[in-house]
Amino acid sequence: MQIQEILSRTSIWSILLPLFTGIICLRRLGKDSQIILGIVALATIPQILRAFISSGPVLNMVYNAYTICEVILYCLLFSDKINHYNRNRIFIITAMVILFCNVVLTICNGLQERFISELVCLDNIAYTVWLLLIILDQYDAEDKGIDPNMPFFWYLLGLLLYAPCTMLIYSLWSYIKNHPDSALNQLWVIQYIFNITMYVLFSVGFLHECKRHADR
Repeated sequence: MQIQEILSRTSIWSILLPLFTGIICLRRLGKDSQIILGIVALATIPQILRAFISSGPVLNMVYNAYTICEVILYCLLFSDKINHYNRNRIFIITAMVILFCNVVLTICNGLQERFISELVCLDNIAYTVWLLLIILDQYDAEDKGIDPNMPFFWYLLGLLLYAPCTMLIYSLWSYIKNHPDSALNQLWVIQYIFNITMYVLFSVGFLHECKRHADR
């Protein structure tokens, strides 16, 4: 079995780690952690389905529907994380634009016709911008609100590693799909690694949340 296939399978099933960790810690999770758990729970459906279905209208529909739900939940997660006036305006404007793009692209392409890779690419560009805005906000703040003892630190770190990589790979989706023998196909190895890393870091965030409540 090739390393790419091993990483692909590990990437698919790695989502169960934060899912079960979040469910076990559910009663101790705060708002941010509950949103992340919601994203993980929704992502579990298309990700596990991909282990049994390689392509088709059902998989397209589930992935496209998840992509729309994901961006809404991330908007909720980041909505109160940026306090600087100008950066907050940037967040609001980009959130409105990206939500509009999600609606338009979905209407134009439909949910089942194909996997809308452009949607994933645009959404992850937005996530990367929002994460950088949050980091800038924390850099300017006198009272640093994010540290490794906080669950959100691990969510931010996981997504910061994952989003730029996803943005790059899905911008090349059509080419990679049409040229399976291309060297660019090896980029999936990087995608799988960062996907696994993100879910591990989400699990660490849930555990930190549980620990904080246990120490009170």
